Amino acid sequence: AMIPPSFLYTCLLSSDGSLSGVMQKWKEYQLQCLKYLYEAPPIVAEGKFCNRTFDNYACWPDGLPGTYVNVSCPWYLPWANTVLHGQVYRFCTPEGTWLLKENSTLPWRNLSECEASDQGTETPGTK
Repeated sequence: AMIPPSFLYTCLLSSDGSLSGVMQKWKEYQLQCLKYLYEAPPIVAEGKFCNRTFDNYACWPDGLPGTYVNVSCPWYLPWANTVLHGQVYRFCTPEGTWLLKENSTLPWRNLSECEASDQGTETPGTK
């Protein structure tokens, strides 16, 4: 059974009901993501694929084996308006598992396009 979002939201709020602006936005992003993860149709009817997930940074859809998967920079970032066209990337291996960082159990990801640039002086594409 689906947990009502209102119930989830109540659980996510801190005990005194206050959250910083960014944290509040992150919670909203997380909730939207959980809803998506629950409701989105599968990417393939059968066979291997990388599982959709929320890694506490970005909301990842299912991935096709042997492909890069990219999503927009999360909108809860305080500098989101400076990275509107930025993407964060993961790689779905031919085996249908997310590529891991070297010597790690954590998935590899490239979020360089979503990082805050210093005073916005950086030339696009130099990273």
